[in-house]
Amino acid sequence: MNIYDKALKKLASRPRTVQEIRKYLGGEGFDKEEIDRLVEEFSSMHYLDDEEYCRMYLRRELDRGRGKAMIARRLRELGVDDFVVEDVFAEDEFNVDERQLAMEEAVKVLRMAGEEPPCSEKVIGRVARRLQSRGYSTDVIYGIIGELRR
Repeated sequence: MNIYDKALKKLASRPRTVQEIRKYLGGEGFDKEEIDRLVEEFSSMHYLDDEEYCRMYLRRELDRGRGKAMIARRLRELGVDDFVVEDVFAEDEFNVDERQLAMEEAVKVLRMAGEEPPCSEKVIGRVARRLQSRGYSTDVIYGIIGELRR
């Protein structure tokens, strides 16, 4: 199978970052020059577009209740450049109230525990762990916990 077929087959299942494709094709034994040509060509055709990938990923993860810090870290692990991540996060579409999203997650935990503020320390601990696992910053978490203690 040639490099184009391998790359298209990999992209058929889901969008990929440039780094993911480079790593995959390198592992398949293709040389750097071939990979560079393919990446350039696929980028010009928007088959590979880290900026659009970042937007799609950010939308999906925000809908899942994830915090921006975790999303940014995962995008960087996937090889998306820091400048691309920052530019996309700065777009108006993604100017979300992270505190509100975190409060919605906290309310889910309260509902499951059958409690309302002021909450027991046990439930506050659950809320804090849930928010931390979702990637919210410590500032947001402490703010929510403060509200739940009142």
